[in-house]
Amino acid sequence: MSTARLIILPKTITLVGMMGVGKTSVGRRLAKELGVLFRDSDQEVENAAGQTVANIYEWYGEQAFKDTERRVITRLLSSERPHILSTGVEAFINPESRAVIKEKSYSVWLRASLETIYPRVAHRSHRPQLEKGDKQEILEQLINQYYPVYSEADIQIECDHQSADLTVDKIIDELETRFWK
Repeated sequence: MSTARLIILPKTITLVGMMGVGKTSVGRRLAKELGVLFRDSDQEVENAAGQTVANIYEWYGEQAFKDTERRVITRLLSSERPHILSTGVEAFINPESRAVIKEKSYSVWLRASLETIYPRVAHRSHRPQLEKGDKQEILEQLINQYYPVYSEADIQIECDHQSADLTVDKIIDELETRFWK
């Protein structure tokens, strides 16, 4: 990773993309590099609901989770000073959440292939979207469905087969080139 850069963050940077792409680990490193707070929307949903994401899905259903996630993201982007926000898989897919993210932050899509993502998520049990059948098939279907929507993000960062530190450097370079000239 490069040496720390003195940058005053004008807006929150919101990381979007598939599960297993590294939004949380990249987000934590990016926040540290920029000297700002890091927020994870799944963790914030759990804090707000007093339940795990898996329990929200199981007890109240997917729609309750999506509604809570949308409200939490709106609150974080409306009331907090600029920070790094890592979002859940479907946050940017939701048209209302996507509109708020695009209006109030720089959206950054961390893009990776099925070959990179699948091994990272295959053995984890906290992915409710993958518990309805063959995980690889479901993940491939989600990629095919979601990638056209993710492509609406302000910035796309290819992060196949690279370290989180290199991904952070790429994000900062893109932001400097496009928005912080």
